[in-house]
Amino acid sequence: MKSKTASISLTALAAPAIVLLSLSLGIFLQMQSLSFVLKGLGFMGFWITFLLLRGITLPRMLMMVSTIYLLPMEIAFYFSLGMLILVLVADFRHIHQWKLQIPYPASFFILFVFGIIALSNTYVEGAVLYFISSIIVPLLCFVVIGNSREDKPALDLWMRLISIAAILVAVFGILIALANPTERIGSTWSNAMTINGFYILSFYFCLALAFKAKLNQNRLLWLLGALIVFLGMLFTYTRMAMLAIVFGLALLVFKYRKIRVWGFIAIALIPLVIPSSMMHRGEMVSMMDISILIRLIAWYKAIFLIAENPIFGIGFSTWKDIYHSMVPVPNLYAQHAHNVYINLLLEIGVIGTLAYMVVIFKSMLMYHLKAVKPQNDMVAFCVWTGMLSLLFACLTDIFIQQYQVSLLFWITLALMVKESSSSNCRESSVKENIL
Repeated sequence: MKSKTASISLTALAAPAIVLLSLSLGIFLQMQSLSFVLKGLGFMGFWITFLLLRGITLPRMLMMVSTIYLLPMEIAFYFSLGMLILVLVADFRHIHQWKLQIPYPASFFILFVFGIIALSNTYVEGAVLYFISSIIVPLLCFVVIGNSREDKPALDLWMRLISIAAILVAVFGILIALANPTERIGSTWSNAMTINGFYILSFYFCLALAFKAKLNQNRLLWLLGALIVFLGMLFTYTRMAMLAIVFGLALLVFKYRKIRVWGFIAIALIPLVIPSSMMHRGEMVSMMDISILIRLIAWYKAIFLIAENPIFGIGFSTWKDIYHSMVPVPNLYAQHAHNVYINLLLEIGVIGTLAYMVVIFKSMLMYHLKAVKPQNDMVAFCVWTGMLSLLFACLTDIFIQQYQVSLLFWITLALMVKESSSSNCRESSVKENIL
């Protein structure tokens, strides 16, 4: 009877998600060229074949997801969400006494309801993608990873995969930046700002793996990787990303006495390694960077919109349409509120935003209390610091609402909660036969 109930619950959860993903994917594919569709089908075919031959598990699915960060595409994002659902189904069939668990049920219920209301209030193209990134991704990641098999540790593997992908992307980005010193190019990513959310978390993953390495040569390799990722970030000319790195390094320095001197030296040297191209950009904007002015105006205007729509918000991405009339000067236009917390208040209202924040900060607190604090674990503290630094960077951008970084952020957070609550959270090393 319990098995039948679980099966019905799983079907009720999976069916709407599959329908929504299929609809979104179909609409997206209709707007693409034939060559692009064929490449996408080839990518999906390769990974589906691999998973069917080796078995569908969370670690193998994470291998697939990590590859999309080499060249992020919307179609790969939808495909990754579909693979998450397949992992849930596979684990359901593998675990005999499986019972569907939904973490933070009240918060996710409120978030989903207000997300649906926000989606119904919008009329702007691209709103569905923001709805999926902001509402579906958190729920799906927590449900899938929270119900995954405990004998398949995945956080360590995820950190390694993301770090390697970031190093490769950063190397390519550095080469491009050196060849185009006055241009802002985000390596293989289409947006030079969004990639910094990926870089920030990857930087701290590399540091965490350096702390975890037992051999000095491995530790040096991961530290070199962190430096490469940092240089890749510098060449995107994003000051808030650098501030986020300084913010996180300061936390590490005060936490870990052994690296305090070297940490302060590293922070002090950051201004000296800023590329000349970034200095050139600073020279072009005289006394005040217009991007700061754009954000200040956007935050000021957003306060009034939030006051007018405090409960349900104005809907996903609606801001980018109505803001044309609020600030008619093209040079001062802001596509979003440039602050994820303000942007959420605008789009889904106060109640929905509180539910969103509860999930994040309760998870962060749980990880700190269960994984960081008991053994003063510096590896876990690096991961925790990376997530906190990303949230800090969201003060001037909406990284975790954009589909590329949203998937990265929520998978990481769900893995942190999963492994900190597991009895084997201290034994998170990847075994050779895990793949």
